[in-house]
Amino acid sequence: MKPMNVIKTPLIALTLLSLFACEQQKREKPQVEVVVKTVEQYPYQSSNTFVGHLTATSDVAIQARVKAKITAVNFKEGSKVVAGDVLFELNDDELQAQYKQVKAEVSRSVSALNVAQKNYNRGQELAPDGYISTSELDNLEGKLAEANSQLEAAKAQLETAKVNLAYSKIAAPLSGTIDRSKFSVGDIVSPEVGSLTTIVAVNMMEVPFQLSEKVYWKLVRRFQKEKIKMGARKPIVEIAFAADDIYEHQGSIEFISNRVNPETGSMEVRATVPNPDGILKPGQYVQVILKSPTAVDTIMIPQSAVQSDQQGDFVMTIVDDHKVKRSNVTLGKRVDTLVIVEDGLVVDQTLVISGVQQIRVGQQVKTKFAVAPTSAADSSANNH
Repeated sequence: MKPMNVIKTPLIALTLLSLFACEQQKREKPQVEVVVKTVEQYPYQSSNTFVGHLTATSDVAIQARVKAKITAVNFKEGSKVVAGDVLFELNDDELQAQYKQVKAEVSRSVSALNVAQKNYNRGQELAPDGYISTSELDNLEGKLAEANSQLEAAKAQLETAKVNLAYSKIAAPLSGTIDRSKFSVGDIVSPEVGSLTTIVAVNMMEVPFQLSEKVYWKLVRRFQKEKIKMGARKPIVEIAFAADDIYEHQGSIEFISNRVNPETGSMEVRATVPNPDGILKPGQYVQVILKSPTAVDTIMIPQSAVQSDQQGDFVMTIVDDHKVKRSNVTLGKRVDTLVIVEDGLVVDQTLVISGVQQIRVGQQVKTKFAVAPTSAADSSANNH
């Protein structure tokens, strides 16, 4: 029996040695190495995009003010006209006759007033000596007043006739692009026939678009955060026909509705955009881009550093003892390969940007700093 005990003792010792060696290997397992970078801010000019449509700042209907026959149409449809250009000429024979008739009536009224004035003056000279009665003098005074009223009425008619005569030439009230004429030479027009043509002022274009209540408050809070007073420094307005086709002239916000439409939950905003070359046409749909007037330092991180679970978006950061810590974040817009962090990180934290799938919260890791970019654009390039 004793020899068997001697044999067992070495076996037990060997087993203990093996277990100790395995435990030692576990303890000496190398730490995971992750790539990290310091959380930084980059200059960022925030923007929002909406859909708008172009309209003319002035769209004027040209109408006849008198009834007459068209004798000339002095423009080509679709051409540019200048304020004061004569567009239509009307037959003014009847208007000329009316003007001459009223002018003659003014002359008769002037003569009648002169006679009434002389009779009244003579009556005043005769009344003190009793040659005419007081009632006769009153009658002369009344005729003088009546003659004066008739002259004033005739003058008013003459002014009307002069204005009507001027209406025989229909001029452009503003500069712009003119539409086709709805009437031709020989047609009789009048105020009742409606518009003869229209002129659209296209040197400046309006761009109305709808801004939701939610986006409005988001923009207001952003401007307050950026210390930009609404109205003091308005957002920059750009328009685009496609994502890579930005119009060369910038615009500005000119109107924000003072109420929200309860049916749509939005308010109307109107911008104006210069159109010196006439490229923009009323009715075109465009993208309206509102940009912050200044660039603001904003925390951005690589999108590859972000993970998501049921609790939301989060990143892994490294604390002083090289341990991994979870940091929940609120994200904003993506900027190339970066994403804006609105909340959850501060400058100078150490962020894990590579190897996040190999680590867990509380784990000690080795860190290797990535090459630090000098700008957000450089960071995007390094992550492509």
